[in-house]
Amino acid sequence: MNNNEIDRNKLSEVLCNILSEKTQLKENIATSDLLELKRALNPVNNFITKELTDAFIKNLEKIFANTPGALPDELKNTNKLLNDNAAVNVNANGYDFFKSPIIAEVKANIPYEKNKYGASQKSGLTKDINGLLDAKEKKRGDELSLKDYYKFLVILDYDRYDYKSSDAVEELKQSYEKKHNLNDKLVIIDIEKPDRLDKDHVYIVKLKL
Repeated sequence: MNNNEIDRNKLSEVLCNILSEKTQLKENIATSDLLELKRALNPVNNFITKELTDAFIKNLEKIFANTPGALPDELKNTNKLLNDNAAVNVNANGYDFFKSPIIAEVKANIPYEKNKYGASQKSGLTKDINGLLDAKEKKRGDELSLKDYYKFLVILDYDRYDYKSSDAVEELKQSYEKKHNLNDKLVIIDIEKPDRLDKDHVYIVKLKL
């Protein structure tokens, strides 16, 4: 199947999982039908990003467990942080999570090629990594340096139906560092055994939903 064809089996499978019953697709799926699906995707993407941001918030103390004194008391108030996150639109502040001394991009990508991100996905993730390494506030007006922030790329850890986000993340890390001639600038952390964090690296946090 080429990239210009619709995988009818996959589409039917997804709809069946959501509806809890076998779904009969139309013989000819028109562009207008696909536009209706696309119309639903934006709120779905925003919802998943919010959920993933909530998961990041709930794990902050674990993530900073081996970095004593780095997490201020106000960032230990999980309920307040969750309420704050619920009250803002996705990307309203440029970053998905932006509270001193933490900035984070939150990405709910499911690898297009199952164990590898597709070209457009990788391009978006690369842009986010570049932004974190540059560490500039993404608001209108004068640029504000965020070099003194801990920087995170939070990624959906999706391992269902033969998809393996962990493999995709490892490939992304290796290809990024090779392309940009960087040595271990990106660090994939295990929240159960977190590293001691610093402000010179971008930490990749994989979280399940």
